[in-house]
Amino acid sequence: MNYYLRSLKEFKKKLKENREITKEEWDKYAHENYFFSAITLQAHYDVYSFDDLKRVVQRQI
Repeated sequence: MNYYLRSLKEFKKKLKENREITKEEWDKYAHENYFFSAITLQAHYDVYSFDDLKRVVQRQI
């Protein structure tokens, strides 16, 4: 399975559970569960901050 898509799906799930998740919280969770880090997801979405990433992903939910 595509690790990017798995990571994105899990990020969306976590964002639904906690809209105030921080970059550090996501990075720790991602590291423990073998998902892509926040910076990798930001690069795929071509955004400059974690808050921008959350805004873009929330629109897709």
